[in-house]
Amino acid sequence: METSVLTSKGQLLVPKRLRNKYGIKSGVKIIFEETPNGLIIKPMDEQYFKSFMGILKSTGNLKEEMKQMKAEEEKFETKRLQLKSHKR
Repeated sequence: METSVLTSKGQLLVPKRLRNKYGIKSGVKIIFEETPNGLIIKPMDEQYFKSFMGILKSTGNLKEEMKQMKAEEEKFETKRLQLKSHKR
């Protein structure tokens, strides 16, 4: 187990052995994840972002999905404007 001291500016030094082991280099953003058992510190590296792959469902046709979303937004906005004009 390794330790570190929090500075007066709220900074922590990650011990060199752990930086090397987990590939934490200068400029790498770190995520602090709260759990019921405490705090988990993880680098926001390529592996971190790969862990999100497949979370969102997609048909694989982004252009078509964007067209559908835009059409739904326009339909909603038209309906909102109609309701607003009836209230006057």
